[in-house]
Amino acid sequence: MLAVLEEIRKIFPIKESKVPKDKTLEEIFGSNEMPIEEVYYTAQKVVKAYMDKTNKKIDYVARELGTTQGRLYKQLDPNQPETSLSVDRIIEITRLTSDTRLIETITHEVGMLAIKNKDVMVTLKDINHLTDKANIESSDVFRQVKLSLDDGKITKYEQEQSLKEIKEAQTALAALENSIKNLTIIDEDE
Repeated sequence: MLAVLEEIRKIFPIKESKVPKDKTLEEIFGSNEMPIEEVYYTAQKVVKAYMDKTNKKIDYVARELGTTQGRLYKQLDPNQPETSLSVDRIIEITRLTSDTRLIETITHEVGMLAIKNKDVMVTLKDINHLTDKANIESSDVFRQVKLSLDDGKITKYEQEQSLKEIKEAQTALAALENSIKNLTIIDEDE
């Protein structure tokens, strides 16, 4: 994770932090105040992907978000406690980029699942496709867990893989549920 953050920091050159270099995040924040680096990492990826897609630079993104380039850099850096990434900024980034990964990361961090509501009419073909996808993802969960149990123990890697497969299955099932809820029901009496 730290190596990935270093790569992101090469892309997003951040000015020197006001936090003394000899202090760790644990010394700056209380035990229940630590920034969740995965949220910051995802925000950085979303902004970078948007910049690549639109062929724009960080100063353009900052202007669109109603801030300065320097402030945006600080908000995207978990080591900048004086300008942390706010809920408002997360929503603004999501609206600007139309990329929901940041919201999905946050809901995952609190043990929830976010599924985007679609404003399109759901067809039976959509339901059939989502049913197949949910079935495949659920089968992947069972396969991964069974493989993990083969040697009578579960390693950290196997645990992470199982949880990854479970998240994918939950997402597929939630999308199926959402589509069925939004399905236009034809009354049998008509």
